[in-house]
Amino acid sequence: MTLLEFFFIISWVIILIIALDISRRQKFNALHFLVFIWVGSWLLVFAFFPNILNILWNIFWVARWADVLVYWAIIFLLYFVLLLLTKHVENKESITKLIREIALDNSSKNNITWNEVFLIRAYNEGTIISSVINKIFAAWYKNILVVNDWSNDNTKEIVSSFWDKLILINHSVNRWAWAALETGFEYIRRYGDIKYIITFDADDQHDIKDAKKFLDLFENENDLWIIFGSRFIEKTSSNVPLIRKITLFLGKVFTYFVSGINLTDAHNWFRALTLDTVKKINLNIDTMAYASELIEEVKNHKIKFREVPVNITYTPYSLAKWQSSTNAINIVLRILWSKFFR
Repeated sequence: MTLLEFFFIISWVIILIIALDISRRQKFNALHFLVFIWVGSWLLVFAFFPNILNILWNIFWVARWADVLVYWAIIFLLYFVLLLLTKHVENKESITKLIREIALDNSSKNNITWNEVFLIRAYNEGTIISSVINKIFAAWYKNILVVNDWSNDNTKEIVSSFWDKLILINHSVNRWAWAALETGFEYIRRYGDIKYIITFDADDQHDIKDAKKFLDLFENENDLWIIFGSRFIEKTSSNVPLIRKITLFLGKVFTYFVSGINLTDAHNWFRALTLDTVKKINLNIDTMAYASELIEEVKNHKIKFREVPVNITYTPYSLAKWQSSTNAINIVLRILWSKFFR
């Protein structure tokens, strides 16, 4: 037996043990198990019938038979990396769900009644969130639900000072934008007796007067389930920086590519949903990429939607918290991963 044949046998034994162990613990599905067995079987064939390598050499027209093994090994390693990434993402989602349940369990569990509720995700917004909350109440809206995404400033203390006027939920670990909104959605699913949910930024970019456009449109169209705010459907007073406009245009094109839905402002966080919409959709992404996943759900469930013009005000404060261009790339990769590799 040559050293190469011995290597094949040892590799086959290791792969077989790993495949059986992972399958026994139900950590991956039958397809993954079959791939492991298929690769392991070929290693065993090569160990006992090395002449097959010469046949493969001729079939694939490669310079050396060993090159065939290299190509196959690269394909298998890529598959294995994708498998590991899938498990990593699933573990992150499981952690998020655990943190969400802890946050909900420690919440006030007060029932939310009325026509609408404003859902705010807050992370290190201590310098501005009090003003945002007061603007909502000054517009005569009654319900505010704030999800404090483990801020490390005084956001929690400031929101807590409104303890008799709103509901506060606290994450014990920062889980980013969508995870916090989903925590709010889950609270509303359990304790909400309302019609509409309006997602509202904590950095004072949104104009509270635009909320009435959402509510009026819902009342006029009974079969409408979700409304997206748009900075571009018509001319507004939004002072969108040029680089931001370019990024948003590319985001619009990308969203149309993956979902087939053409929105003028696909990544605008100012939107309104009916309670039925929140109960129907199923989103898992923790990061800002959730916006594209939400649009994908709108397509899959054939949910009726509209866009309305809204005013978004960029201030030095909000621009300082602006997402970097690299984060936009991360959003694209995360969406492609969810669509094609999950």
